Order: sequence, then structure tokens, then C-alpha cells
Amino acid sequence: MPSIIVPARNGFEPTSICLGTLLHSVTLLNLKCEFVLVDDASDEAERIQEAFRNHRASAKGHETKIIRSRKHQHYSRVFAIGQHFATRDVVFFISNDMMVTPYFLQALLLVSSVSREFGIVRGTSNYVDSHPEHMVQPNEVLKDYRGVENFSQRVFGAQGCAVAEDNLLSGDAILLKRELIDRIGVVDMRYFGYFGDIDYGMRTHLAGFKLICAKGAWLFHEGGGYVKREMQRDGIAIDQARDKRLALVEDAYREFRAKWNIEQPARWEAGRHAGSLNFNNIARDHAESVPLRYDFPGAAMNDLDMI
Repeated sequence: MPSIIVPARNGFEPTSICLGTLLHSVTLLNLKCEFVLVDDASDEAERIQEAFRNHRASAKGHETKIIRSRKHQHYSRVFAIGQHFATRDVVFFISNDMMVTPYFLQALLLVSSVSREFGIVRGTSNYVDSHPEHMVQPNEVLKDYRGVENFSQRVFGAQGCAVAEDNLLSGDAILLKRELIDRIGVVDMRYFGYFGDIDYGMRTHLAGFKLICAKGAWLFHEGGGYVKREMQRDGIAIDQARDKRLALVEDAYREFRAKWNIEQPARWEAGRHAGSLNFNNIARDHAESVPLRYDFPGAAMNDLDMI
């Protein structure tokens, strides 16, 4: 039975919807789950603790762990926190701006069982960061969850257990196997927001596992939900939000360059546009100097509260 990690930084409504669709899906699949809910120092007015407690009250028969960070951790670090507290053999990581369906979960579980080499399995969506080839747009407007579920069922029926192998990990909604986590540990917490998943995907390949896309797995992803809510809350324009995000990406890339001994390109934007970064080659070239395993640091527990 799986662990399901859901992190949230603000956004009561989308978080509640995400958790509701997850509970609906695992109930239909008769799965008894361990929910690991990570509050990334949300503003009290955003009521994330309320959303998490509501879920715990509704999820009878499941185990729910609620962890609150007293400081903002961002994507890579909340991923690692979730991995640390997840105990089951199969671990899902689901962003809180998604609507999950039973067909999505079923497709990931089926594909993950095909081969022991399939260490991480992702799906498709209407919005997929870093993987435009896995973007599947509905041919009609999905007005509600029923529409989302019906479209997900059609994708599953059409694609079944078809797969594609990925070179790059974008970890917005994925299944991880316990064997992989036991082998390479958790996401490296040196990264504040970005590059933690890219780094983890490189280590996954070095450990002899594959990154797989289950083409029959489809969910609805709002996309950029955190950025949109930050813009609304702080009253900033889209160009300001974009510049802020790019600055965080460049900061994370500096950490990535230092870890993997990358001389050029010096800036992520330059390398991305030039197509000059082959992450698997980088991993292979520096496999002897970069530790494969990263363990959750005990000191990180000082910033966390169990609720």
C-alpha cells in the first residue's frame, strides 16, 4: 500500500480539491494509504493546517502524517521531507494544484510493476513542466471533476500500459519505488527550489534505474499554482514573478554546477537555450566524485513540527 506525499505552501481551495480527489481515487482502488502532508510555512490565513486536518478527519482507515515547517523550504526540500517520513514500498509525490483520478494512479502502479528497473514513473497532463512531449490537452473544456475523471479514463483506455523512457526528471507528480529510495536516499536539500529533481533523476540513472512515463496516466494540473497565488497575494505583475522565479533558478543552478563540477555554461538560461547540458553525460562523467546517496540530515528536523 502506498505513501502519498502532498506538499502545500498556501492555497486552501486547490489543496482541499487535490486531497479530495486523492481520497476519492484511493477509495475506488481499495488502497489503504499513508498520507504525508507537508505544510511549507504557509501563511496562517491560508488555512493549510485546516485543509490537512479536514483530510485526516475524512481519511478514515488511512494513516495521515501532518508536518509543518517553520521556515519556507520550497520544492526540493519539501520533497526530501516527504520522502523522509514516507515508509511504504511505493511512494507517490503529488503537487497540491492537481486533480488526481483513479485511472492515473492505476496506470502508474501497473507500469511500475512491469520492471524492477522502473525506479520512477510519471504520467501525462494538460500542463507538464520540462516535458512538452508528455502534454496531453483535452479536446473539450473540462468543466468539473467528472469531466477530468472521464477524460483520464479515455486516456487510460487508449494508452493502457504504454511507456516512454525519459532522460530528465521533472517531479511534479511521480511514483517512486522503495528500492530506489533505499539505494540513493532523498532529494538533495542543498537545492532550495529547483534542480533537486534533475539531480535526483541523474542519481537514479547512475543507480541503474530508469525514468519512465506511463502514457496511459493522465491528471489535471493547474500549473504554476504557487506563483499565481503569490502574485495575487503580493500584488505583483507577471514579469516580476517571472524574474523572481528565474533568480531562484539561477541560484539553484549555481549549487548544481558546484556539486557536479560543471564549468560551462555559467548561467542556466544560456545553457538551456543553447541545449548544451546533457545531464546523463554529466552524471556519468562525475560519478566517481559525486556521492550517489544523500541522506536526510538530522539537523533539518529542528525546523519541523509534527501536527
